[in-house]
Amino acid sequence: MENNRLKYFLLFVVAIAASLAFAHQPGNSSIVMYQEEDGSIRGEYHVADVDLTAINLMLEDRHNRLNSPGSFAQTENGAQGLAFLRIFQAGQALDIEIGDPERVETDGRLHTMIPFTLNTNGNSEMEVALVNFFDFDPQHRVVTSLEQVGDRKVGLMTMDKATWAISLQEPGALGQFVTFTWEGVFHIWIGIDHILFLVALLLPSVLRFRGGRWEPVSGFHDAFINVIKVVTAFTIAHSITLSLAALQIVTLPSTFVESVIALSVVLAALNNLIPVVRDRTWAVAFGFGLIHGFGFANVLADLSLPSGTLAIALLSFNVGVELGQLAIVVVMFPIIFLLRDNRIYQPLKLRFGSAVIALIASGWMVDRIFGLEFMPF
Repeated sequence: MENNRLKYFLLFVVAIAASLAFAHQPGNSSIVMYQEEDGSIRGEYHVADVDLTAINLMLEDRHNRLNSPGSFAQTENGAQGLAFLRIFQAGQALDIEIGDPERVETDGRLHTMIPFTLNTNGNSEMEVALVNFFDFDPQHRVVTSLEQVGDRKVGLMTMDKATWAISLQEPGALGQFVTFTWEGVFHIWIGIDHILFLVALLLPSVLRFRGGRWEPVSGFHDAFINVIKVVTAFTIAHSITLSLAALQIVTLPSTFVESVIALSVVLAALNNLIPVVRDRTWAVAFGFGLIHGFGFANVLADLSLPSGTLAIALLSFNVGVELGQLAIVVVMFPIIFLLRDNRIYQPLKLRFGSAVIALIASGWMVDRIFGLEFMPF
């Protein structure tokens, strides 16, 4: 009976997921720089059309409010160029010469590339800064890279870290490891959909389904084993697909991935209200963990890193994801274990909490399918 329930549950998941091919794609652009033998640097800013339009609208609005003609570098096609980009060496801003935007194709996707060049002041540390850039999208990520002879350094710029400091001499492997470890932790902590999926799986870990209803587990050992099964299954699953996606062995459209992630949260929460998968929550964690892994890989997917750098980025990002996930479990599990016998746990924590999670995730599904962007988070 349990196997049949699991089979029908997974068939239902596949049927629903297949209809979710259109969803909101998280903002992501990149700054790619190449250091020539004479020390000069040529660079490229790659950005999707939808993000470029939003950036231009933001800059035009700021220009109008400041009423300062010529404050932004105009290009012949009307784009605002790289008005937000500043590069410093030894505390001095370097002159940036901006070229005309070009239409380029990467992995079958057309987007805009804005070239630029600059002259450096030797091999001292260089700092790349994005000034008032993230107003148009606080969740936007800018992947940065500097390619030198025999070396490539990478980084990530976000609203909370809008600068990237890099040495033109040191390989920076340790810095890359720290950068991507923290990004993995940060991705979990700001990824509310990932957090709520984990919470929905953990809520029944201190219970067991017997006689048509949930009841508290008898002791710490049983609850702890349940948590270990869920966390281990989720970790193995998303590690597999994170690696496959980052290595570009298997790729899925990010629109599809983001939609199914929202669906996974809905179904995990509903399973607490109407138990279909009862004693095998780890199977749900593993199945949907495969999809969440593709979601985690969005940060790394467009880097096209050489094998050595990719290995560092992949390992450290996955370590960060695990640390962020572990922090959530360490905080949450003792609380729900101590409350499992409380008479309010099942009606309030399990049922009401799961209903709220399902409602929020349903909003994400609608938001992502139709591109409405009405959800505040």
